[in-house]
Amino acid sequence: MAGLQIDVKSFDVKRVASVYFDTEGNRCWTKAWFNDRQKGEPAIEITRKQAIAFINDQISKDSWLTRFWPKQMSIYHKAIDQTRQQLLGL
Repeated sequence: MAGLQIDVKSFDVKRVASVYFDTEGNRCWTKAWFNDRQKGEPAIEITRKQAIAFINDQISKDSWLTRFWPKQMSIYHKAIDQTRQQLLGL
């Protein structure tokens, strides 16, 4: 088993992040969904500059989620590490 390459992304927890603007385009929020939960996390107000940087892929999804939802991402990383350890028999 140790010689096998395991694609942990195959066992990944789905994570979605989005940004949205008010009708005037002045105020922005970000929202996240983890593990296909319908309700998602509470929206967080962000700056327009942050929203545009995320939309333009200047910030990775995982970096974004870690910044605004650190507790959820900590749980995500622990789950991925546990899966990796179980698959490798560690």
